[in-house]
Order: sequence, then structure tokens, then C-alpha cells
Amino acid sequence: MSRHRVLSFDEKPGILRRRIETWLKTLAGFLTMGGLIYAALWLFNFSFEFKLGFWIVYPLLTVVGWWFSAKISLYVMKCTPADPNNPRDARLLAIVDRVFAKTGLKYKPPVYISDNPLPNAFATGPIHSKAVVAATAGLFDCGMTDEEIEAVFAHELGHVYNYDVGINSLISIMSSFFFLVVDSGVRAWVATLEWFKRLIGMRPQTRVLPAILSNLLMYVIFWATQQLTKLIQMFVVRSRESGADATGAHFTGNPCALASGLLKLVAYVEKHRPKGRDAEAYRVMRVCMTVDPIFDSVTAEPAPKSLWDRLKAFWKYLQLTHPPVPERVYQLERMNGGPCPLPKV
Repeated sequence: MSRHRVLSFDEKPGILRRRIETWLKTLAGFLTMGGLIYAALWLFNFSFEFKLGFWIVYPLLTVVGWWFSAKISLYVMKCTPADPNNPRDARLLAIVDRVFAKTGLKYKPPVYISDNPLPNAFATGPIHSKAVVAATAGLFDCGMTDEEIEAVFAHELGHVYNYDVGINSLISIMSSFFFLVVDSGVRAWVATLEWFKRLIGMRPQTRVLPAILSNLLMYVIFWATQQLTKLIQMFVVRSRESGADATGAHFTGNPCALASGLLKLVAYVEKHRPKGRDAEAYRVMRVCMTVDPIFDSVTAEPAPKSLWDRLKAFWKYLQLTHPPVPERVYQLERMNGGPCPLPKV
């Protein structure tokens, strides 16, 4: 049983500071996306053509995905209810019980287990009363102690406590709306571009080349819009991962347990990195993982030397779903108020 208790913020001021920082980052992401929506509406005179079709269905699918997030995650990870008569499952149930008692949540989430060999834990659900928690079999094969597994589940229940599934779904809906406005506005704008024909001295009846040029222009604008919204979404998602680290550390009163647990997790994942078709499947599920199974590493990548390498490294970082584990460990040690006794991995 964990020897640590829930600490007040006076005892661990670094935890409160970190939670405030992550919420401010989340707010900055939403303000940026809101600013982009306002700018797009202003650019196109605060009006756009609302078309039935994909750009209505997509936001609705996001809402449906949010409401059924628990069922979808359990299905994708092939989870079954934890069996209290199974020693492994009984261990998991006892750990979740200890964490739940510290969260202040009103509804205790049901516990599931997956036979997936890659270590992972997740908690999801649209609201507290519909949340679920789950672990993979691999979580018990990477040398983690009960205290470290408890810290991992505290992180996951931190997502539930903070309504992170809803927050991530909302930023996705806002991204869709921004794209819808830009799509409608650009199409209306391109339809007026008679200067294509004047520029190349073509007769009014000739439309092939202007059509090609206008479609090329639209592709460039849409690609840039897609990348911009993706970067803002990932910024918000990463801020919520950091927020769950801080919330989980507050629950357990032991930031070091999560730091050492993350190192053991990612060390195991590095040795059993998904490849081929499995890698593509995990690339889609990265947001549901405790650590990024594709990109995370125990050690920080060496500092790039050239400007081009720095730009590539920065671009890669902007698209990550989780802050790199070395960065998370650093922040957890700050929350602890000093270095943690970390394992050699």
C-alpha cells in the first residue's frame, strides 16, 4: 500500500504552479483557435455558405466520439472487465481503489483489462459518471511497483477529473468549424478570380488552365490551414497530458513515483517498439497511451546543430501528442521540489 497521502498545495507548491501553467496553456490554445475563427469570419465578411455534407457530419462525429469515448476505447483496445478472482486483475482493482479514494470523484469508474502486451493504462469517458479505467497486461510486465502503477492511474484519473476528453473534443470541433469557414470563403473567393485568364491572355471561353491554377491555390491554402489547426490541437492535447501529470501528482502526493514509472514504461516500449502495420495502428491510438509508443524515448534527443535540423526537431515536437518523457520527468522533479530517486534504465 502506498505510504503517501494527498498533499495540500502548501506542502507541494510546485504542483499548484504546474497545474496553473497547464491550464493557462490550454486557455492559450483555445484563444488562438478562437482568434483564427474570428479572423477567418472577418476576412470573409462574417458570413460563409453553410453546406450540408462532410463539414457538418465531421463535427457531429466528434460529438458522438466524445459521448461514446469510453465504449470506443474499450472496443479498440479489446478490453474485458477485470476479474477479481484473477490475481493480476485483483492487483489492478486494489490499485485503482486506492487511487480513486484520493481523487474526490463521486463516481467510481469500472475497471477493465486488455491482453495487449504493450504497457499502457488509460481512463476515458465524456463525464465523470461514464468514465472507465483500463490497463493492458503489458503494464505488469515492465518492472513497475504498485506505487508506480498507482501513480500512472492517478495520471489517468486526472484526465477524468479535468474533463480532458471533452476539452480535446471541443478543440477538435473548433478546428472543424475554422476549416469549414476557410473552405467556404476560399471557394467563393476563387470563383471570382477572372484575373487568372487575364494574366495568361486567354479567351473567356477557355477555362481549363484557370481551373487548374485555382485548384492548386485551394490545395495550398487548405494544407496550410490543416497543419495550423493540427498544431493548435496537439498543443492543447499536450497541455492536458501535462495537466494530468500535475493532477495525478496531487492525488498521490508523490510526483517521483510517476517520474520513475514513466521511465520504466518508455524503456520497455523502446525495446518492444511497434513495427510495420502495428506501428500504424498505434500511431492512431497515441492519444490514448500513457507514453507515446512511436516517438518517446528515455533520453532526450541530442541538440540539433544546423538551423534546418532545429526546424525539423521543432516541427516534430509540435506534432507530438505527449511531451517527451525526459521533459515530463523534469517537470515532475520541479513539482517534487528536488531530484527524484530515478531507476537506471
